[in-house]
Amino acid sequence: MILVTGASGFVGRHVTQDLVASGASVRALVRGARGAAALAGVDCELVRGDVTDPASLRAAARGVRTIVHLVAIIEGSPATFERVMATGTGNLVEAAREGGVRRIVLMSALGTDAGATVPYFRAKWAAEQAVASSGVDRVTLRPSFVFGADGGALPRFLRIARLAPVTPVLGPGTQRVQPIWIDDVVRAVRLGLDADPTGAPVELGGPEAVTWNDLWARLKAALGTRRPAVNLPFWLARAPAALLEKLPAAPLTRDQLRMLEGPDNIVTDGGASMRRLGLGERIGLDEQLRRAVAS
Repeated sequence: MILVTGASGFVGRHVTQDLVASGASVRALVRGARGAAALAGVDCELVRGDVTDPASLRAAARGVRTIVHLVAIIEGSPATFERVMATGTGNLVEAAREGGVRRIVLMSALGTDAGATVPYFRAKWAAEQAVASSGVDRVTLRPSFVFGADGGALPRFLRIARLAPVTPVLGPGTQRVQPIWIDDVVRAVRLGLDADPTGAPVELGGPEAVTWNDLWARLKAALGTRRPAVNLPFWLARAPAALLEKLPAAPLTRDQLRMLEGPDNIVTDGGASMRRLGLGERIGLDEQLRRAVAS
């Protein structure tokens, strides 16, 4: 039995569907009816629970051999990141130990390290440390931006490129990213179920590292639009971000600006950890964009 946390999210839906299709017995942790509806038609066992509720995690982990831990948030106060992603992972680790779980596959993120100051990355690092100290075999995956047609950041980027008269590119646009397609991330999770637990994180990225300027240009080329782009200095974007982050499902926050201002979001090991995992050929960026536009 495999327990998938965050099963109703963008990555979680794809992972759950793939594991079920492969013949695995899957228990999907969802918070309520909305999460259950996101998995309608998927032949998995649904269990209600929350990473902030240790009792629900103990119940969910009973009889489970492997946990795929995908719970994450992308906005909120520092305390919320701490409660959901850091303390929540600690709660899951305790449930895993109590339930005799043999392996945890943890979804972390590129940009995470011991010196992280952005709440998202700091919470991801704390989650990694909780799993590392659990005594349970682990595989930690650190993806760059995960692209897909039905979730994540890419559909929002497509709407902006399609509808905005001018494409706003945050900052100078020279920072690099390495988007990886959702199907390749799902393959990495599946490989992580049986990979040797070396303890070293697996850095995940697509075949190409590109600047934000190049990404937006290629995205608009895929759409067939020639709308101009303008680079918006980070300092100028901070005031609007401070207002936008107060909205439900905030489109931009100051913390996200800090993440974009930071170092390149690309793999640092030349793909060695992906090769070690067994993740070989991956979907190229232009094909990623073509699939998203076609959908």
